[in-house]
Amino acid sequence: MPWSPRDRAAVVRLYFHEGSVVGAQRAFRREQGRRTAPERRAILRWVRAFEEQGNVASAPHRRPGPRIPRLNRSVQRAITRNPKMSIRALVRRTGVPRSTIQRFLRQRLGLHPFRLQLVQRLLRGDKARRIRFCRWALSKWRSPSFRRFLLMTDEAQFHLDGTVNKQNCRVWGTENPHVVVTQEGISPSLTVWCGICSRGIVGPFFFEERRRPVTVTASRYQRLLRDSVLPALNQLPVPLHKVWYQQDGATAHTAHAVLTTLQEAFPGRVISKGGDLPWPPRSPDLTVPDFFLWGYVKGQVYQSPVRSLAQLKRRIREVVRGISTRTLCNAFEAVPLRLRRCLRLRGGYPETILCSQPQ
Repeated sequence: MPWSPRDRAAVVRLYFHEGSVVGAQRAFRREQGRRTAPERRAILRWVRAFEEQGNVASAPHRRPGPRIPRLNRSVQRAITRNPKMSIRALVRRTGVPRSTIQRFLRQRLGLHPFRLQLVQRLLRGDKARRIRFCRWALSKWRSPSFRRFLLMTDEAQFHLDGTVNKQNCRVWGTENPHVVVTQEGISPSLTVWCGICSRGIVGPFFFEERRRPVTVTASRYQRLLRDSVLPALNQLPVPLHKVWYQQDGATAHTAHAVLTTLQEAFPGRVISKGGDLPWPPRSPDLTVPDFFLWGYVKGQVYQSPVRSLAQLKRRIREVVRGISTRTLCNAFEAVPLRLRRCLRLRGGYPETILCSQPQ
């Protein structure tokens, strides 16, 4: 795709501002409102020309190689037969370079990768509860202290075999396909708890006894709060009496003893079923752990096969530890957008499959 001198100058400026090629590509797509951005080699070529010559208009460009229509046709046949095939598998099957396949799928065939998003079925009365909560949360969002000290918590299961790894599951198509994935079999797993706010991440903490994974019960959850969560919160730059603690309506979360512990730690600031403010049931699209954290962590953890639960724990800790404060702030900036979208949909869910945009 030809890029104008203005585009080149904008990318070079963003490269020096962001400090990386990936950051420049993200900022360029965001500023220009485009789905694509210049490739890595082009950006580095323009940066080198700017450093050596003072402008990007005369940056040398390598003559494109010969076209490979036969290979492109083989890519088209393969993706037509199996729309779920990954780019990595296409590279192995056809021998075409990855960048060529990506350009061909997007620019010539008009295809985009769609990612699975699992949602729960809304029951009678759920939409009204979601609308009430969204209106309350948007009114509170104007307060800087609420935005800073909202702690959204959740548990997730991490299976040894990556079930279901939505981040690595793509369906190529010109329109949004609505696909259901089913799997059979039981794989060893870990139950992981995390709390996330714009100031940092609390956890991850694992539900285990004698180094063996266990299920979540009210007593185990209460013990986790008392022995791990509250001490970890005291280590963050977060005044405990200002924290708004959010959790879903799982049975272990709403036991009387658990709610008593939460009320003592966060008086008047518990967002939960049975708490100071009811959390709307079946609303994973409104909480940062569900719409960002777990998908991101699983996408990183399962990039290569996991051999043992100990290795799985190490990877989870490493990925969570590597999430920057800036990324957390960006994730929380999406919360009011989702609240407004929920109101526009009158309490309903967005599409069940979201287009996987470059990040």
